[in-house]
Amino acid sequence: MGKPENFKINKGLASYGISDHYAILGLPMTTDPVQIRKKFLKLAKILHPDVFGRNAEEKESATKYFSKMVSPAYQLLNSDRERGEYLATLRMFAQGKKQKEETPTLSTEIAQKLYRIPHEITYKQYIEEISPKQYETLDSIMEYTATLSELNLVYLFTQTSLSFSSGSSTATPVGSQVGNAEATPAAKPAQSPALRNLNMAELFISKKQWTDALKELISAEKLDPNNAKVYALKGLVQMNQNAAAIAKASFQKALKLDPKEPIAVKYINQVSATPKPPEKPPEKKGGLFGWGKK
Repeated sequence: MGKPENFKINKGLASYGISDHYAILGLPMTTDPVQIRKKFLKLAKILHPDVFGRNAEEKESATKYFSKMVSPAYQLLNSDRERGEYLATLRMFAQGKKQKEETPTLSTEIAQKLYRIPHEITYKQYIEEISPKQYETLDSIMEYTATLSELNLVYLFTQTSLSFSSGSSTATPVGSQVGNAEATPAAKPAQSPALRNLNMAELFISKKQWTDALKELISAEKLDPNNAKVYALKGLVQMNQNAAAIAKASFQKALKLDPKEPIAVKYINQVSATPKPPEKPPEKKGGLFGWGKK
């Protein structure tokens, strides 16, 4: 059984000391941010300990793969700034190798085949062929991640005009700030220990599975009790379960932790409004069968 002690591969981009975040998520480098998030949510569900594995050891390994590989890869690619810098690094890497006319070292047949007849469409097809197998079993994860990284390496070596989807960000070339002594990189936000639960809750909310979503949020609250988003999502779920008073308390707690929490700001007024008393039906006038005196 595959065990994630070091989470390291020695093929593809990794053989050059570059972390291959796209290979970890099983995506081509041309993937847009929306699809990156969709794939992350899919992997969060696949590797969830309630879903993956037949015993405690397998469930623990699946959790480690998620927290040590999948989640960090998504955190970087989900940030416009960090994704842009990462893609700029890949461009510079590719340019340097092309200038030196280096040949990549490839061990997989599919990567060698792509290198002989390189094409962007074929590259995407090969990624789509390998990706579904990647997280089928614990033993397959590192093997297929390495294969995907070799395909990414071929793409970088062979494409004359690299096409990346960097979303709304503008890639900042590496070294563009050299000499600017006052430039201070922005601090990277700490990753919440409840990230998996939050993402699973959002997935259940999108499907209107309120009970499952609330279960994930209760677990998230235990892991990260000062996370405003946890309480905002709890409020949203409770509101949809017709528990307005409890939802209001959750929204208030979210806003106490973060006065600008967008979900709480958006919905708190809906549970704070005083409900109107039901209208009384109009009184019927007249005698029997509505025939009254005029």
